[in-house]
Amino acid sequence: MTKGVFKSSEAETQRQFLTTTIGTPGSGATRYAAAMYFFKIGKLSVEMLEIYRRCSKFDTEDPLDLARYEGVSIPKFVCDLSSSTDA
Repeated sequence: MTKGVFKSSEAETQRQFLTTTIGTPGSGATRYAAAMYFFKIGKLSVEMLEIYRRCSKFDTEDPLDLARYEGVSIPKFVCDLSSSTDA
């Protein structure tokens, strides 16, 4: 169980899906599905969801890189997730 915004095991599972390793076969679609979950619970903007949608067919495309390039605001929880997986 996590603290704060994420209190359910479903949210934790979706957090793991959202950080699926770039380049893993099927990872683009997995990240997009998780992004849809966070969009539906109000934690992800429509602009960021669109970034994940556009990257969903390309397993090697990093949605955070694209968001930064296009000037789309990345939610803090997504930044926190990506920095914790980089360590």
